[in-house]
Amino acid sequence: MSSTYILYNIVPFGFLALLVFIFLDICLDYFRKTKSSHVKRILLYSFLFYCISIIQVKFGGITLPPQNPHDIQSTFISTNAWLGIYDTLYINKSIWSSILLFIPLGMYLTFLFPLNSLKKTILIIIVCCLGIDISRLLLEWFGFVMRHFNMREIIYLLCNIVGGILGFIFVNFVQKASHSKYVSEPKV
Repeated sequence: MSSTYILYNIVPFGFLALLVFIFLDICLDYFRKTKSSHVKRILLYSFLFYCISIIQVKFGGITLPPQNPHDIQSTFISTNAWLGIYDTLYINKSIWSSILLFIPLGMYLTFLFPLNSLKKTILIIIVCCLGIDISRLLLEWFGFVMRHFNMREIIYLLCNIVGGILGFIFVNFVQKASHSKYVSEPKV
């Protein structure tokens, strides 16, 4: 028995929900009359969009209706099938793209949260990467995500962790270099 499933992208729905959240936050901010930093708020919004995009890339989209695990001959109709964007993005995934994908995570952790310890950051990055992969496996098990788990996914998980750590190290290096530049310059 063959079934047809439709693959829905997560990013447009998440982006619309994020826009509603931003609108409500701005409206509530008008009534609260707080003096919060707009830069930190913009970083938070971009971090939320980054999280939505990471989920899209890692999960590949949500299939509706859920797949039947016993349906071996199932076919997929992708919403991006006419352009082939999903196929070229996900199938040709390499180690470098796995590393580059999580470098912003380390950067966001530095800017949004006061993490100065490399050990804490590594632990948070490992938990985030494991959480994403475990939730993807659970969604695969329930049939909401296409099955594509293989042994290379473990290597990609390690590359994701390395990418997050590299992002954190890069931002700390730039901050220390810029701080030492301002400290060593004589005041005129």
